[in-house]
Amino acid sequence: MITREENQRIARVEGDAPMGCLMREHYWIPFALSSQLQSEGDPLQVRLLGENYVAFRAADGRIGFFDELCPHRRASLALGRVEGNGIRCIFHAWKMDVSGKVVEAPTQLVKPKEFCDRVKVTHFPVHEAGGLVWVWLGKAGQSSSSPPHFPDLPFSHAREGNRWAGVSLIPCNWMQGVEGALDSAHVGVLHREWMRGMQNLKSVPQVTTTLQNPPRYETQPTSYGLRAAALRERPEGRTYARVSQYFMPFVTLVPADRPAPNEGYYFIVTPVDDVNHLLFFGYYSERSRKPPHEIGLAAPGVPADPHRFVRALGDRSTRWGQDRELMRQGHFTGFPQNIIQEDVGIQMSMGEITDRSLENVSSSDVAIVQARRTLLKALEAADAGKLPPASARGEAPVQIANPLDVVLEAGVRWDGFSPDRAAA
Repeated sequence: MITREENQRIARVEGDAPMGCLMREHYWIPFALSSQLQSEGDPLQVRLLGENYVAFRAADGRIGFFDELCPHRRASLALGRVEGNGIRCIFHAWKMDVSGKVVEAPTQLVKPKEFCDRVKVTHFPVHEAGGLVWVWLGKAGQSSSSPPHFPDLPFSHAREGNRWAGVSLIPCNWMQGVEGALDSAHVGVLHREWMRGMQNLKSVPQVTTTLQNPPRYETQPTSYGLRAAALRERPEGRTYARVSQYFMPFVTLVPADRPAPNEGYYFIVTPVDDVNHLLFFGYYSERSRKPPHEIGLAAPGVPADPHRFVRALGDRSTRWGQDRELMRQGHFTGFPQNIIQEDVGIQMSMGEITDRSLENVSSSDVAIVQARRTLLKALEAADAGKLPPASARGEAPVQIANPLDVVLEAGVRWDGFSPDRAAA
């Protein structure tokens, strides 16, 4: 069981909260899809770990990531104009270039260049990979041309035509999103409507019927977090193994139900503050990209807006957007938009920050329990001055393997297979 104090320790991220400090000082944090930042387009308002920032793409393609407030009189740069390779505040026309230098300060009439050189602009390194944009908020690397190593993520290597990603702002704590991604036991229950639809797709194997059974879980600690195997028995002594990769603290790689190497889904949960998170949901493949409705994850005819994949959330008074009339017509959950809408509805129903000390966890919750322990141990390591798992401040980039989706013959163990190999 987890105590209330431990629950607060892993859930809270604002201010001096230990988890927020851990995230800032050890991990690259994803904050946007690349498509949300257009060259000389509108500045993007960003909120991470309870603090406000602004991001923009310059004319030469580089991305600037600044404290939201102008260094002059603290007006919001989200109101600013992106001009060439910089952003101009509309209050007094100060301009900062993408590298974080003040290049124009019209209000300074005496030795303006020397004045501009002395002004410090709070800015941060960014890294663009796999259609996502990440920022480094830690002290190490902010004033350096070589920030800490960026991790080697499988989906970062997928070509643009072989991946799809969407993002949504979800009004509940980040840990509820992480645990939803790690929980395979709910798939055959909560997502039964989508499972039936996926069975009709020729590209999806008939393992979807096996997902209706509760799994037996086994986990394995890794240098980057956790491998979690959801094991379900099949006829003739075979076992269907779905092995997810948890790259702490944000990323979970999940098998795509279409056995092939270098293919999977990813869930990335970025804390906006204590009671909101960004959910990045994506699909990657070494074959070809297919939008969500073509692989059974979104309703046909419903636009899959990548900048707002989950829409019409509602609140407790509207049962978080649930359609009860649709349920009376036979739909199991009443969340017809896409498969992620069902997850989000459940996570929001738990409250802004769920009290895990009141849970009665069962045998199929092993992965979730182990993930919590992994995070608590990471906080202990950081408190002791050690590097936590997956820290970007290590000597080399962290490498994460692909998830695994495989039917094992009798007597064969899941941990004997490489995650980059699949068998029918």
